[in-house]
Amino acid sequence: MGQVDAIEGIVDDVLWYHDDLVKDVLYLRLVRCRDIVCFGEETNDGTIVLRREDNDEVAGMTVVGWWKRFGQGALPDSLRTIQDAIEPRTQRVAA
Repeated sequence: MGQVDAIEGIVDDVLWYHDDLVKDVLYLRLVRCRDIVCFGEETNDGTIVLRREDNDEVAGMTVVGWWKRFGQGALPDSLRTIQDAIEPRTQRVAA
């Protein structure tokens, strides 16, 4: 039987996400900024905000330990449940 190490997708054609299930890292990026050079700034809560190098606009974020910090219980084995948990975090970047 195979094991899923990561899931990724696009929410509302606006936000790309990649969830590294093994390392518990959630990567979020605006679709229009996926190929743009960015730099990261760590916030007080440990989230890394990605900003475009050319104009300082927020392009995404990286959340280390996202399930440990924002999930409940063990990581579910349902991809839909994981995606449902990711989508509220996407609103912060897409706004």
